Amino acid sequence: MPEIMTRSRWLERVSEHKEALRQLIADYHPSSNKKAPPMVITAPSAEAACETIRTEIRAKESGDPVEWWDKAVVDGDVSTLNNLLNGAWFGVPESTECWDIPGFAVACALMDDLPPEADEEES
Repeated sequence: MPEIMTRSRWLERVSEHKEALRQLIADYHPSSNKKAPPMVITAPSAEAACETIRTEIRAKESGDPVEWWDKAVVDGDVSTLNNLLNGAWFGVPESTECWDIPGFAVACALMDDLPPEADEEES
């Protein structure tokens, strides 16, 4: 039987991979000042759509996403952590090379396994 993802387990997985995920945010979140390494685009239409979303994210979220990440990790703020992972996901080029980025597969799994707002530990 698959594991039921609770808030505490989700945060534990973030903690287990926090450095790789932090670097993913630093390198690929659209609000980051870093320039991601070039990759061969394997889905040009999806890349064009993502570029539109990247522009929207940069317009709405000015500041340092790594600082937001660090604070959200300390605070256990699942919503902010997930939003930052989503932003980084849109920032990653539409390339089959994306699976070689440290933390990318973990980020995708975390976004897929997002727990409900509250779990039984908070009841």
